[in-house]
Amino acid sequence: MPEARHEEDRVSAVLRRRVRCGDPHLGGCGALSADALIARFEEERSRALGRFGRKQAGLYYTPPTVAAEVLAIALRTSGVEDGRVLDPCAGAGAFLVAAARAGLRDLHGFDLDPGALRVARQALRLCGATARLRRADALRVVPRQPVDLIVSNPPYGHVSVAAERAFLLRAFPALRGGEIDRYAAFLLRALQLVRPGGAAALLVPDTWMFLSRSGALRQEVIAQAEVAALVDLGKPFASAKDTRVQAVVLVRRPALARATYVATRGKPLATVSRGELVATSARGWFVYRSAAERDLCRAMEASSVPLGSACEVGYGMRTGNNPRHVGRREPRGREIGLIGGEDIVPYALRWRPKTLLHPSPLARLVERQLGSERVAVQRIRTNALVPWARWLEAAVVGRDRVCLDSLSTLSCGNPERLWALLAWIQAVPLQRYHRLRTTDVNVKPGALRELPVPRALLDDPSRLAELARERAAADAPASAHALDRRIDACVYSLFGLTGRLVDAS
Repeated sequence: MPEARHEEDRVSAVLRRRVRCGDPHLGGCGALSADALIARFEEERSRALGRFGRKQAGLYYTPPTVAAEVLAIALRTSGVEDGRVLDPCAGAGAFLVAAARAGLRDLHGFDLDPGALRVARQALRLCGATARLRRADALRVVPRQPVDLIVSNPPYGHVSVAAERAFLLRAFPALRGGEIDRYAAFLLRALQLVRPGGAAALLVPDTWMFLSRSGALRQEVIAQAEVAALVDLGKPFASAKDTRVQAVVLVRRPALARATYVATRGKPLATVSRGELVATSARGWFVYRSAAERDLCRAMEASSVPLGSACEVGYGMRTGNNPRHVGRREPRGREIGLIGGEDIVPYALRWRPKTLLHPSPLARLVERQLGSERVAVQRIRTNALVPWARWLEAAVVGRDRVCLDSLSTLSCGNPERLWALLAWIQAVPLQRYHRLRTTDVNVKPGALRELPVPRALLDDPSRLAELARERAAADAPASAHALDRRIDACVYSLFGLTGRLVDAS
């Protein structure tokens, strides 16, 4: 995006002039000025790129408190206290400034954006520090020597450009078969850039820890490194409020074996042994669970198969241009009605009328949905009083309606199974399992495919399907509540859960 690059250069030049002139909005001097400079640059860059451009680039501003916390976790758990420090995605210098404040002096950074590097250099000067900053692609550059410590917030996001995907698969074979995400490549690249015994502390989403498609990535990481720390840091990005991240500290092997320090929301949890990480690398690392929660998940998985083997799971239709294709009115004549995430409540549709306009470019996508019932699952749903609590809400959508991509969909050729799955996915055991499995409020098909469906449900879905139909027809809140409890009891029974496992859910 040449225009965005030009705008970034212009922004950094303006900011440098303002710092030299003592702009009061950027502070006086020292630490506060560095933070203000970085924050203002990131604000201007975000505005220049726009929401789509920022998402495509996968760039998210790291607040100074978060950068300092990631660095502190690394210094406390890795055994590395000094030496050559590198941020391979330096941006405007948030992590390098944190390192300078911690007394580290041999600082280095790579980034593709020359404007960001100029701001980083100025921010470090305001802290009384310097760094060797170089415009380079850290995934491709050959550094002069390995480093002792890496601290970074690498870009996030699926790689869609064919040439870039091909390069990443050649460079990092462990990405094959999984979602090719930029941050996953940087997890592996960081271990190539540090010396044996050196550490890499990265701020990344937590999805790589539990999705089955990331099994090869986990196995490669544990083969190359000791996992010194896994710390849940919540959702610190103002521009990506649904992205939950963690500090991952890896120590390149050969290195002293150690238990993994685990914490969430500032609370230390039980450490995890290397042996347990090795044994569960294919299945997933669920380190933020208590012992009772782990037992619950194991019991549910033991009697189940993944949802993806029982039905087709996918996204609704993406129009590419909702203002053009989505009319906010009732369908007329032979027009097709559309269902979005805002229309789904448990077991029912509360439809805000929408109709498909100019359908010709979307004909093939429409044909895939018409003619069969589907279970539509709302993609993003949080409890307003407890924002981190996610709830799976779903309803059956008729064969004459098309779901938009604000919904995930389940479909199969067996109506009894479909209705049973509608009740299963909204039962308490599944709600609990889903929230233990992922911290992502975006209910993506990839996560849904891995939810456990009891084999007993697939053998005989009739009882649960009957309860689901009764629940969908229930008008009175008391009747709906009573049916919810009967559905929960039925799903507990199908999973074979009793006693303390029921309490854990």
